[in-house]
Amino acid sequence: MLSSPPSPIRVTMTVTNAFVKLRRSTSKAESIDSTSGEPQTHPLLRGEGATSKCKIPLVQNDLFFCRDAVDVPKLLRGSRASLFERAENIGANVLVDERWECSIRVPRDRRHGSFKVQVRYHASASRSSLSDPQKPVALDRVQNVSGLMTIVDREELSL
Repeated sequence: MLSSPPSPIRVTMTVTNAFVKLRRSTSKAESIDSTSGEPQTHPLLRGEGATSKCKIPLVQNDLFFCRDAVDVPKLLRGSRASLFERAENIGANVLVDERWECSIRVPRDRRHGSFKVQVRYHASASRSSLSDPQKPVALDRVQNVSGLMTIVDREELSL
């Protein structure tokens, strides 16, 4: 049996589909990543006996959708505040050994798209006679997207 040759329309559509798939896989969205580095404890809480030896590791993983800009210190403060609230619920009153990672996905069209920002904040809950500084560590290491940020949505991600 002889089979008929493929129609030119079908071949053209197959080639077009291949180019579309190739373009989608190679066009990755721009990403801006920053991290605090190694775990850090605020200087106020570093001294010998400043905190109890019992430390409970906690992680807060948030996904923010922001418009127009990204102000990473504000997002870190929000994630840290949620983590501190969880620490208080288990009887702790300070966070130590803190570190964070932040990844900003830049929209293809910055005027009409939203930035997708994932913040992961790690810390250990502990007790101390000193008060918690209520401030994220290593704010000098953030990378922002300048402008006036509007937070459109926030989701707490499960680990």
